[in-house]
Amino acid sequence: MDVPAAVLALILTETAVGGLVFTWFAPTWGRVRHGYEMLLTSTLALMAWGAWAALDLPLETVAATSGRAAMLAGWTGRGVGLTAVLAGLAVVALAVRLAPVIGRVIGIAATVVGVATLVPFAGLRTLATGAGSWPVGVVEVVLGAVLLGAIWDGMILGHWYLVERRLSNESMVWIARVNVAAVVAGFVAVGLSAQNPPPCVGLTGAPLAACASTISPLLSVNNMTLLIGFGVMALIAVIAGFNLKLANEGGRSIQASTGMFYLAVILAPAAEFAAKLRFF
Repeated sequence: MDVPAAVLALILTETAVGGLVFTWFAPTWGRVRHGYEMLLTSTLALMAWGAWAALDLPLETVAATSGRAAMLAGWTGRGVGLTAVLAGLAVVALAVRLAPVIGRVIGIAATVVGVATLVPFAGLRTLATGAGSWPVGVVEVVLGAVLLGAIWDGMILGHWYLVERRLSNESMVWIARVNVAAVVAGFVAVGLSAQNPPPCVGLTGAPLAACASTISPLLSVNNMTLLIGFGVMALIAVIAGFNLKLANEGGRSIQASTGMFYLAVILAPAAEFAAKLRFF
């Protein structure tokens, strides 16, 4: 189906959820000053609020174009509602950072809600397109969240080294290793998207010519989204290798590693967008 707005909102949600996981469960807690969590959580809270604000109408469009609007209305409401709770808890966690332990507890609660938020999206996909199973859909969005969250957190952490110049390179090495694992997750996520119908070819059976005006004709070509997704992930894999080497060197190489994360932050949403165009 052709619902790019829903895909963009889903990518924001994935980034917020994945980023929160690597914020509150990372070994950086207690090793890096708590200002890092404040900086990182503020960006993730904005993403969560942006996702909540952007999701409602696109998900209604998904339900309507599938021809099952009444059936999917409940799942749409659950997804939007949980996203609102996620955004609210993320903001509260940021607001109480003066009490770090309490803030972390609320942040972990926001993370749990965020992971739960991904479940209705997978159910909506399964019912709307009739493709794939619900558990596989959950795995697909979770892997996307791992990719986007790890790369975003890595970029922010790299910038934090400009604040704490005496910080050891242990934290950067850790996120660089996580980034390698996230690349594997990204490849699997793109591969799983192959089970979904190509853009604009869902239950309605709309021909490609009927949707070429609302989406790039290039992306409407069968399997082109997979080729783009795998191609971009290959570039991110090369970047992840450089990241790991630079992070291990420490010193000024940390700045170069941060630059690598900049490139990955640009490329990762592109790979996820190509893959998730087949999601709804």
